[in-house]
Amino acid sequence: MLEKENKLLEDFQHTQIYHKQSVSQFELKLEDNDASLAQSKNQNEQMKSQISDLTQQIINRGKLVQDKDDNVKKLQSDKKRVDEKNKKLAKELADLTESVNSNRIVKDLREKLIDEKDRFKRLEMELELFKTAAKEQLMKEQSVNKQLRHVSLDRA
Repeated sequence: MLEKENKLLEDFQHTQIYHKQSVSQFELKLEDNDASLAQSKNQNEQMKSQISDLTQQIINRGKLVQDKDDNVKKLQSDKKRVDEKNKKLAKELADLTESVNSNRIVKDLREKLIDEKDRFKRLEMELELFKTAAKEQLMKEQSVNKQLRHVSLDRA
């Protein structure tokens, strides 16, 4: 019996040692699992943070794209307005050019009219001089004719 008890005690001690070793291994595995779980939680938090950062970047880029799209639309609208204004200004310029050209024609005609008036006045003066010279010539001829009549009457 003693032997049996010793054997049982020895088996119990082996079982106890085995159990302690199993518990120690389990505790080590549990610590490893806790460390892995903590590491996974840390990685999970980092990934959540990265996802949040990336989400914010996507939102910011979306806003930038929307702002740029709005700016492009505004620039296109401004370009249309500027093009319309340029067309209007080009038409006004063409009208003004035509008006200036018409004014040049009128100015040229006025200058020609002034030149023609000056020429007419010169011609009138020449005509008056011619009339005066013709009257003087006529008077000289009449005087010569009178003298010739007197001479021919005196001879007759």
